[in-house]
Amino acid sequence: MRKDKPAREQRRYGIDINPLTQKLKDELRIKDEELADRYWKRTNVEEILSERTQAFDRIITNIWQQIVPEDSKDDLALLALGGYARQELFPKSDIDLLIICTKAKKHESHISQFLHNLYDLNLEIGHAVRSLRECVRAAKDDITAATAMFEQRYLAGSRELASALEIQLKSPQIWPPAKFYKAKCAEQQQRHSQFDNVEYGLEPNIKGSPGGLRDLQTVFWVLDRQFGTTDIEALENEGMLTQEESERLNEGRRYLWWLRYGLHLISERKEDRLLFEHQRTLAHKLGFYDTKARLGVESFMQLYYQHVLELREVNDILLQHFEEAILRSKEKPKIEIINDDFQIRDNYIEARNSAIFQNNPSALLEIFVIMANRLDISGVRADTIRLIRDNIYRIDDNFRKAPINNGLFIELLKAPYTLVSQLTRMRRYGVLGKYLPAFGKIVGQMQHDLFHIYTVDAHTMTVIRNMRRLHYRSSEEKFPVACHCVKSLPKIEILYIAGLFHDIGKGRGGDHSTLGAEDARTFCKQHSLNDSDTELVVWLVQHHLLMSSIAQRKDLYDPTVIHSFAQLVKSEMRLNYLYVLTVADINATNPTLWNSWRATLLRQLFSETRKALRRGLESTIDKKAAVIACKDRAKEKLLSEGMNETTILSVWSIPSDDFFLRHTPRQVASITKALAQPDKQSEHAVIFQDLQGQVSEEGATEILLHTSDRPNLFASIVIELAR
Repeated sequence: MRKDKPAREQRRYGIDINPLTQKLKDELRIKDEELADRYWKRTNVEEILSERTQAFDRIITNIWQQIVPEDSKDDLALLALGGYARQELFPKSDIDLLIICTKAKKHESHISQFLHNLYDLNLEIGHAVRSLRECVRAAKDDITAATAMFEQRYLAGSRELASALEIQLKSPQIWPPAKFYKAKCAEQQQRHSQFDNVEYGLEPNIKGSPGGLRDLQTVFWVLDRQFGTTDIEALENEGMLTQEESERLNEGRRYLWWLRYGLHLISERKEDRLLFEHQRTLAHKLGFYDTKARLGVESFMQLYYQHVLELREVNDILLQHFEEAILRSKEKPKIEIINDDFQIRDNYIEARNSAIFQNNPSALLEIFVIMANRLDISGVRADTIRLIRDNIYRIDDNFRKAPINNGLFIELLKAPYTLVSQLTRMRRYGVLGKYLPAFGKIVGQMQHDLFHIYTVDAHTMTVIRNMRRLHYRSSEEKFPVACHCVKSLPKIEILYIAGLFHDIGKGRGGDHSTLGAEDARTFCKQHSLNDSDTELVVWLVQHHLLMSSIAQRKDLYDPTVIHSFAQLVKSEMRLNYLYVLTVADINATNPTLWNSWRATLLRQLFSETRKALRRGLESTIDKKAAVIACKDRAKEKLLSEGMNETTILSVWSIPSDDFFLRHTPRQVASITKALAQPDKQSEHAVIFQDLQGQVSEEGATEILLHTSDRPNLFASIVIELAR
């Protein structure tokens, strides 16, 4: 390998030792510039990828033919692997190569020279040099190596060696379809977990995130191992794909290719993450412009999320169908008949005949109601999912207005189990967006900031999940008030309806709370809620941000603030509903938003408002009266403990009225006694008053500082606390 050192040294100083290399490098640069220009002019991305792959084929085989002697070519075979083999070669993709070599020592110098010439082109080369036996051993031992070799593509050298490898890899001893399927599913699950199992991340990975390109490749790898082809038309003929799934696969794949190509161009590196700055740039360059209703980047990302949601669904259906129809076809199933339309087969619900939704369209909702009332159903069988999607068009205006369907939807909201799982399934299968058209508009809709970490539809599902979790004992420590409130709600379905509609007006322009309230009113009337329940739902949607806003922006020790809020709330029941909705909403927006400070503020607002409601809205308390009442009760306590009135009044001459509004009489008395002690009279005295259990809530700690004013006092306090 010493012969490689001069080449490395000359590359390091920019000296090209091979005129052919410079010529090919220029050819490649010109081709990439041409393809980039055509890309931005909206040329079909499949055509661009194909041409780029062909250009690399010509260059790589040219170098190979220049270096490998004619009499040695029977001993060597050059194969493309990975994305290069699939002809998915993006601007900054790696070039993965496999060299099969029967006489390693004899051809060591030729292989080394060949690879270094490729490196001189400034390409990212991934390569392996193996004998035929080593290839087979690697395939047996490593699922990743096996997968790469299963989709190899011949480039140059000995066709006999390439064919021999292909024959060896088809052996049933090397990753039989069932074993390969299980390994790939486990691999996919592990990858999904790295992205929190969500396809709607703020900065998703086009390749690795759920619904991304790797999910598509996983499906094709599994099917190829069974059927020996990745051709979509051939898989359709095998009965593995429906026509609709074929179209969705093709369309979704083209879309992700389109984005990935542009992402590599603007980032100028191998980048598969749609980072915030890349989202804006790519959206603008691809023609997504701002409107009055929303930003162009939000429309761009909504289209992305809708595609990956569809692709993830296709991935799930095909893998599940493969297991059910191919791997478990000979097993004797355990079947339980539920009714004329549905049965459970091995813990999965399925339609009993293919005409079920044609004969009974209401079954499109009934299936989810059945699952939400049982804990022993793991999911829906793939064939039934396909039936649902094939019959989704039956959910029209007449369907939405039918009392039987309205009743089924309300029954679902009242169901004891897995409500969020069923709503999520309905969202993924397209049922929820068809039944609630306003919800269909927010599927995949993002808000381009770091505050909201989910798309609007995913956020909505998380809000309802948070509401459900408040029934669990495990939530009582973190959300004690909310857990108490949720158990006192007379109609839990009202809370869920408010959760469904609270953000449904986003992306339409205008106040989303007002738009959502209008949609909620229409829904309630259509579903025969009484006037009182309808007004409650509408009020919750209209004011779902109010409690959080007041808690963080208003003086909660001001009686007029509490009284005004209590007048708007009107009843303790509505306060309970609003508090639970607010807590669930904050935690679903971004879990980091819920901290002891916000928890304390909300809890204080809730507590003070409840007192005002119990006292009666006609009984108002102004600031002056509140201060006097606090002073009187505190003085009475201090005098009973033997403290001199002059001393009391002396201490009270320092703080303003806010001190008496922000503390209870008991706390005022405790602090007054501490400040009156001789050792606390120093001009710069600092008192850390332990008020635990009196005003501290949700883990907050109150510190009382008593000192004379001086320049930069506040800054000094902050610095000291930070230390």
